[in-house]
Amino acid sequence: MMVNSKSFMPYSRFYKPYSLRSILFFVLIIGLVLHLRTLIFQVISEETAYISKTVTAGHPIEKLYLQNTRKFEKLLARQSKTPEEAIKAYKKRYSRDPPPGFSKWVRYALAQKSAIIDDYDIIEERLAPFRAISPFDLDRRIKAWTVTADAFETIKIRDGKYAEGGEQFKTSVDDIVDQLPDMDVLLNWLDEPRIIGTDLDSNKVNIEDFAGKDSWGILTERCKFSSQRKRWGPGTAGVKEKKSSKSVRYVDDLKKELDICAHPEYRNQHGFLSAPSNLRAARSMIPFLSTLSLSSMTDIITPGLDYVDWHYLGDNKTVDRIPYEEKKPLLYWKGWSTGSQFRETTWTRNHRIRFVEKFSKNPKFNIGFSRYVQCADFCPELEKTVGLVPNDPPAAGFNYKFAMDLDGNGYSGRYYRLLQSNCLVFKQTLFEQWHDDRLVPWVHYVPVSMGMEELESAIDYFANDPRGKIFGERIAMDGQKWAKKVLRSVDMTIYTYRLLLEYAALFNEPNARW
Repeated sequence: MMVNSKSFMPYSRFYKPYSLRSILFFVLIIGLVLHLRTLIFQVISEETAYISKTVTAGHPIEKLYLQNTRKFEKLLARQSKTPEEAIKAYKKRYSRDPPPGFSKWVRYALAQKSAIIDDYDIIEERLAPFRAISPFDLDRRIKAWTVTADAFETIKIRDGKYAEGGEQFKTSVDDIVDQLPDMDVLLNWLDEPRIIGTDLDSNKVNIEDFAGKDSWGILTERCKFSSQRKRWGPGTAGVKEKKSSKSVRYVDDLKKELDICAHPEYRNQHGFLSAPSNLRAARSMIPFLSTLSLSSMTDIITPGLDYVDWHYLGDNKTVDRIPYEEKKPLLYWKGWSTGSQFRETTWTRNHRIRFVEKFSKNPKFNIGFSRYVQCADFCPELEKTVGLVPNDPPAAGFNYKFAMDLDGNGYSGRYYRLLQSNCLVFKQTLFEQWHDDRLVPWVHYVPVSMGMEELESAIDYFANDPRGKIFGERIAMDGQKWAKKVLRSVDMTIYTYRLLLEYAALFNEPNARW
């Protein structure tokens, strides 16, 4: 075969020998890559070794952090990525088909970049008792409630439109109302739960007023308390720390911590159980939406929309711009004396009073009441006994590393603002809420027991222990990042969308298509 010498291009024209400089440059690059790889491997190995060491010899809080980090990683890993996966996961989880409209809900949640697709067990737990009640009886109970009760509104959805109800709830479902079936929904106005649910069979509604009265009896009707009350004393559950022969208990299981049937001592530790502000309760099983509930009650839990209202969440003036390491290592809380109606015989059982009285003189705390309310003629005596502090601006707490959040009459509206700050949030609550499935204790915040015996020890660890300082900042920053991802207004809409589909299915005929 003949080759045209004019068209032929020599091999050397495209593949010239490398110069010494080029070779040295490539060697340098390869060396840097290998060095970086070694450094990364070393950091990971040191981190793994450090965590491993803390599991066997570290502080109990470090063990709790590691245990709950693993739970959180599993939570993230198991979330579905498609409607098909979500349907399969739902059937496996609940042993039934999902409700009608479920596929559209999944597509909406995915389009809104929801980090949580499958874990909505709090909806299942709250609706489960109503699955044994016929649609006919559920309708009768709703109608009985509307002619008997007060402090509620009825949400009506007809033909994919919001037909009746308050503006705040309307705004939360405007984006998805056209995807909802017709329904009537009872929505609580009060910031306290209301449905006792011990009378399973009655279609009648009888409202009992426990405002300012001892509510422990009615709130624990379904409980079977152990006669061995000592087993519930401080230091007998959770993860312990031995410190100067004193046992300190840290909360290790939030579900158990919120179970008032497991804690008879709570009777004297929370205002809602001793003299609630507005409790108007019903023993009947009513399908009724509230923003919170007790473990012993049967309110259906919906998001507290005040959390993302600018009055609570704050505006540009209340954005935390102080880095964690620059904050003072003290715990901050200033607030009003809500949580109960105060009486001479019950005021010491209020959770906020106990907190301020216990720690207000401790140099690790900057706390106090800026105003006394719900105490009528008894307010001056409370102010004299417990003390009064100046009313700080909302952003004052950002000067401190540690932020305390306590229940008021119901939930504390400042919680999400604190989570989205650069502070490490300490949270004490008696109530179950919609976000319990997605906020992981010891990963996103520090849970505090009702007795608070461990609080000072935890602050000392995060403020003074070299490793505690690292873990404190890590929890604060991870909590902030996660809160901004899963506590958005649209996340509340996603939750409400799914809740209303499940709720509507209670009234559906069998075999409806999803």
